[in-house]
Amino acid sequence: MLASVTITRNDWHSLEQWRSFYEQYRSAIDCHIIVDNASSLEYKEKLRSLFPDSILIERSENGGTTAAYNAGIKYIMSLDKYDSIMLIANDIRISASDVIYLNEKLKSEQSLGAISPILLQKDGETIATYGEQLSSTLCLLGMFGGQKNDDSLPDEVDSMCLPGGMCMVKQEVYRKIGLQDESLFMYSDENDFFHRATNAGYKLIAIRKAVAAHCHIPVEKGKQQDSGLALYYIYRNKLLICSKYCSKISKWSLFFKLFFINSPKYTLVFFFEGNLHKIYCMYLGLFHGILGISGKKLENK
Repeated sequence: MLASVTITRNDWHSLEQWRSFYEQYRSAIDCHIIVDNASSLEYKEKLRSLFPDSILIERSENGGTTAAYNAGIKYIMSLDKYDSIMLIANDIRISASDVIYLNEKLKSEQSLGAISPILLQKDGETIATYGEQLSSTLCLLGMFGGQKNDDSLPDEVDSMCLPGGMCMVKQEVYRKIGLQDESLFMYSDENDFFHRATNAGYKLIAIRKAVAAHCHIPVEKGKQQDSGLALYYIYRNKLLICSKYCSKISKWSLFFKLFFINSPKYTLVFFFEGNLHKIYCMYLGLFHGILGISGKKLENK
């Protein structure tokens, strides 16, 4: 049996789209879990009205994507009747037939621990991610991002990482290697989890026969709560994950690469945009990462 977990926090701008996408795959799942990450009372009331048949887990504080997904996964594991768990973001479009195929494929091979569809951008043609790999410092290496989805691509790609917001994992994997690392809060958490999965001997694949699209709706301009949030956690968590599994030489090599090569380019862009806050968050993330400072330090509203 298959259960799914979707997390949310005051996502007013994408609620109607989410409900529409859910209708497209709901017949393929046996249990639909929504984990609310300490949203407003009004938002939670709206959730209940839009998803009356779903199980809503309400967190009292914002624990980021990691704690929220873990809350849903723990609930499913406590029921002990679902052998597959799908993590799906609320802005993902996928058909019921493709969800069914993913689950069948996942169960078809004992060594297979997790699977994902090819993930396209909103246009339904351009690849967002397919067959992710990890560098020696455990940073994400996109293989086909930006290309068109056509028959020149392999039907299946052995992967080292899968999209955290669109993947299906056997429950036994969580029982063997544990859940997501909540100290990361959000961003790059899939790098850590799937690195542990492959180290435990599980195979990960992405397939073209199942197709999903990431239909992100940006928050209305001028209403974003913290435009530097993603930058902070992305830069910080790259270093935290590298520190966790790699040598000190690798950690410092990554830090210098990010500090002297990657960051200056973005600094110029953000400076001319007049967004000094993004610059601050980016460098704060770098220094917190090299110092090993984890947990929730910046928060989405």
